[in-house]
Amino acid sequence: MASDGAFMVTQTSLGVDLNRPVTQDTTLINQSDKPVRVRVDFAKPQWAKDKYYLGDQLVAYPKIVLIPAKGQIQVRIAPRIKTDLPDGEYVALLVFKELPPRKSKDQVTMLMHIGIPYYGRKGKLETGMNFDDLRMVKIDENYQLQGAITNKGNFSYSLNVIVKFYQNKKLLKEQSFKQGFYREHLVELNKSMIFDGNADYVEVAFVNEKLKFSKGFTFVL
Repeated sequence: MASDGAFMVTQTSLGVDLNRPVTQDTTLINQSDKPVRVRVDFAKPQWAKDKYYLGDQLVAYPKIVLIPAKGQIQVRIAPRIKTDLPDGEYVALLVFKELPPRKSKDQVTMLMHIGIPYYGRKGKLETGMNFDDLRMVKIDENYQLQGAITNKGNFSYSLNVIVKFYQNKKLLKEQSFKQGFYREHLVELNKSMIFDGNADYVEVAFVNEKLKFSKGFTFVL
């Protein structure tokens, strides 16, 4: 659940197959002792390009809801997808904004809002990564994996990054982390590796087994 005070949203994200778009429900729960008015809007995430914004093809109803004290209410999100939309992933933020009470004479209080991502995918999904100036840099007694990586695929996905330190072909230490990549988004990688031993080379692999993606690098230390 996504929560920020007076009310919560039962989903932390929503997704739809744009080949067969269907209306979806989400539930707003009022955690307070007073009724809460909420407006439902769409916004473009900062990481998304304008041409991949889905908000202008979505309809929320009701647009404004009044959630009773300690109660809940459903909001429906209906896709109205353009027929000529190219293959790939599209996204919008589904934003729930608390509204001030009508004719309120109380002191102005902080109003909350919650934003959850709404993803839509259509057609053939393709992976692709551009690795620029990837390197392993020694900093003090440890190392740092640096570089610029751009997702050249047509959807967002994550990769497991597996790092192995060797000396004379003997594995000394292995560590890993997960890194997400938004569609056509640049990630400046500066990941610290805790290793204070003496290695002569390191292998770095970027892997997503489900997507059958794998790319490996070897760096002499």
